[in-house]
Amino acid sequence: MNSINKHIKKVLFFIIIFILIVLIGLTSVGKVESTNGGIFGNIVTGLQKVTYNLGQTLTNSFYSVQEIVKMKEENILLTETVHELQEQVRSLENIVNKSDALEAEYEIKTNLKYDYIIGQVIALDDSNWFSRFTIDKGELDGLNKNDIVIHAVETNNGMVQIGLVGIITETGSNWSKVITLLDETCKISYRDINNDESGILQGSIDGKITGYFFNSKSVAAQGDSILTSGIGEIYLPDLYIGKVTEVIKTTDASIQKIIVEPAVDFTKLNKVFILKVNR
Repeated sequence: MNSINKHIKKVLFFIIIFILIVLIGLTSVGKVESTNGGIFGNIVTGLQKVTYNLGQTLTNSFYSVQEIVKMKEENILLTETVHELQEQVRSLENIVNKSDALEAEYEIKTNLKYDYIIGQVIALDDSNWFSRFTIDKGELDGLNKNDIVIHAVETNNGMVQIGLVGIITETGSNWSKVITLLDETCKISYRDINNDESGILQGSIDGKITGYFFNSKSVAAQGDSILTSGIGEIYLPDLYIGKVTEVIKTTDASIQKIIVEPAVDFTKLNKVFILKVNR
């Protein structure tokens, strides 16, 4: 594009020089012959007028071409500037969107009483509902099967708690596979802190977490907070699981079925904490 513009400028420059030389020649002839007048003088005057007007037109065209080229160059620069500004806006939006998560992550780091490793989610399983994924940490980082995976979550009252994600089921030298609360093979002993009753939660193929109380006479209510009970040899006690969103009567009227919404948003997981606990 630049080479073509330079070529056009050179051609127009030489044309204008040629026309100016002709004009100078004609003007000189006109001065010599002006004393004689007559038909030849009239012809020279007419030619001078035509060549002058032609020269002005070409000169104006030359400057117009220069202006067009300059405008195009300025437009390219403006387009590049707009793209740079749009990229900066996207970066700032990304920082703003992550600010809450980063604050929660920082608070967990400062208050966590256990040794931990931070892992990056590098792959999702083919299963639905984000029930299984792979992280970039493994045996070389000291991880083992049944290590607990957590994530920082902020509750409605602004408190940051340890949100339970799941456990490690398989490890390699630099990777580990995780199953989450949503997986149908995941069973957790829980405690309802509103009535201090315990039971069992389990994931399902449709991504819902359902549970029952050990005590058939226990009564739950929508909004009850659910934590791990610590019963068993895998999960530590008092890890935040989520809230009861629905209470369902079963065919056995004395037993309640609860639906729990997990505190962790599994669709937005990119970093997780793995607790290194000696059991």
